[in-house]
Amino acid sequence: MLSVLVFSGCAHIVRAEPGYDPTGDIDLTKMNFHMYSLVYRNSNSSIFVYNGAETNPPTYATPVTSMISCGVRQSAQTWFAVTDVWFGGVSWITQPLAQDMTFQGNVSMTVWMSTPDPDTMTSGYAFGLSETDNLGNPVGESSYQYYYAYGNVLGRSPAPFKLSFDVNRTVTKGHIIGFFVVVGATTQGWRYQVYFDSPNMNSFAELPILSVPVPEFSEVIEVIIMTMVLVSLCVVKRSRKKPLASAD
Repeated sequence: MLSVLVFSGCAHIVRAEPGYDPTGDIDLTKMNFHMYSLVYRNSNSSIFVYNGAETNPPTYATPVTSMISCGVRQSAQTWFAVTDVWFGGVSWITQPLAQDMTFQGNVSMTVWMSTPDPDTMTSGYAFGLSETDNLGNPVGESSYQYYYAYGNVLGRSPAPFKLSFDVNRTVTKGHIIGFFVVVGATTQGWRYQVYFDSPNMNSFAELPILSVPVPEFSEVIEVIIMTMVLVSLCVVKRSRKKPLASAD
């Protein structure tokens, strides 16, 4: 498993803006993916971690763009039969939660992506959510969904890709939530671009959570703490066969 640095910091608290509430008890909260700072980037540009994910609107007039290389080799029999594939991932993390946060229902992630590279034999992507404690240790199983197909699943022009997955868990006060994107291809070094933090290309997650305060990133103090396992790059290896997701 691969490890990456994460930011902790002094946070002040804002209340999440409520959305559609099908039960009367749960708010649909939109967490936008920001580029407040680059927390980690490995030497072959296959792993990026950004600070951060929270409810403030997009920051920039033009989208932030990351070019990610699929340079992590894995045996991924679930996605690609017996063929070895290469993965690259990007993640956005929250501040430590100010209090327990309960998810009940369907989480939806929308991420803008494209690729400048030639078509590959097979490719796919996974979106998901992970949790770590205040020591940087992974907590529980990641929740995620994936999609794959023969050829190029992304396309040359930027486009929004959406996957949804069910989450029923309570994230403990002080823990950190990470939203991850993993792209895999049968071509080593196959590159893709992710676009975010702009109104015209806004990547985000919509979460069915109880009405609790959501931490907002401090603009004053950020402190690097511990090490967080990028469980997003291991979900394919650990997963069992299940029906393909649809890319809405």
